[in-house]
Amino acid sequence: MNPADAPTTELSEDEAEAFIGQEGADGFDGVVLDDLDGEGMQGGEESSGGDEDGERGAPEDHPMEDDSLQDFEGHGDAVLAVAWSPTQPDLVATGGQDDKAFLWRVGQDAAEATGGSMATTELAGHSDTVVALAFNAAGSLLATGSLDSSVKVWSVADGGCMQTLEGPGDGVDWVAWHPKGDILLAGSEDFTMWMWLAQTGACMQVFSGHSGPVTAGAFTPDGKLIVSAGGENDCSLRVWNPKTGECSLTMHGPLFHAEGVTCLDVHQDGSVVITGGQDGAVRVTNIHNSRMVASLAGHEDSVEAVGFSRHLALAATAGIDGKLIVWDCGGFTERGVCQHPEPVTRMAWDKQQPLVATGCLDGVVRLWDLRTAGCVKQLHGHRSAVQDLVLSPDGSMLLSGADDATARVFALR
Repeated sequence: MNPADAPTTELSEDEAEAFIGQEGADGFDGVVLDDLDGEGMQGGEESSGGDEDGERGAPEDHPMEDDSLQDFEGHGDAVLAVAWSPTQPDLVATGGQDDKAFLWRVGQDAAEATGGSMATTELAGHSDTVVALAFNAAGSLLATGSLDSSVKVWSVADGGCMQTLEGPGDGVDWVAWHPKGDILLAGSEDFTMWMWLAQTGACMQVFSGHSGPVTAGAFTPDGKLIVSAGGENDCSLRVWNPKTGECSLTMHGPLFHAEGVTCLDVHQDGSVVITGGQDGAVRVTNIHNSRMVASLAGHEDSVEAVGFSRHLALAATAGIDGKLIVWDCGGFTERGVCQHPEPVTRMAWDKQQPLVATGCLDGVVRLWDLRTAGCVKQLHGHRSAVQDLVLSPDGSMLLSGADDATARVFALR
């Protein structure tokens, strides 16, 4: 479908107020899980010491160990995407290279209640790899994005497919929900971004302007703006009005990213965005006054994950060079380097504490304390590269997916 010909649905006044609202002002200053029986954690002590450069080495690998409390082997190929329900503490979802997604439960109570089946529900219907998963804020819907160029919306209650959202002319790379309603956003390799009303499947907006794949995107925390990043041949950050589809800001050029942007995160106050690129560069942009706040150098290869801490004035970036770098947002100076033996593929944040988890090509999941840049846990079990990971809402557990076709649940505390 040509984006110009795509059907659109305008929000009513009430819907607009409920979901999108008006642009805000600048403000940037610088369900309990059950205890499980299982193997004890290995390598749980905080690492000590570092080299003259202040780097902290990761704990020694023991690839034959298995620290996981539970593993899921329903996929027939690599598990590339994982998600944890924000409202049901024992419900998770996984998606993979076998073109399938699954809903399943974790924990001892779930095992006993389901006779060991873990209430596994297969979500079949995609014809290519499922690369993205996301629960809506209410936890009632799950969105899956696939390289088959479609997005599907599933009912969490019964696993039924409620909508198949079509429009993108190429693979879908990511999906994201509006923070206050069932509005779904997706970025595609065809250089466009699409927004739908999930309950009806109506296309609300098509965002055109990138000259490369839309590699990352999100609503701002208040839902009033959308930010997106362009990959190869685009190398830009764009800010959009979700009601009109107009681009209000474009950051690009030699002083921004010289190569494609791979990842982004929006600060919780909604005014600042951090981006990482294939060029190893990290940029921090104030999207309200169109100024680049900081240009951070430290990575020697593509940056694969970036984020802001919810607890402290810290940011973290991770990349192919095996580094997790912690930055002090006060002056955007390097606070510490957490070195991995192989490239870092993914990063996930603890919502309760200043901790971050990383997935690595060596198959090990590591938990780092941002305050000390020290490794506090190393979690073994995967036999090949970790592709995605997410913490439970209360931070007590972690779910990871890997190239070994398994998803594993680990205890963090």
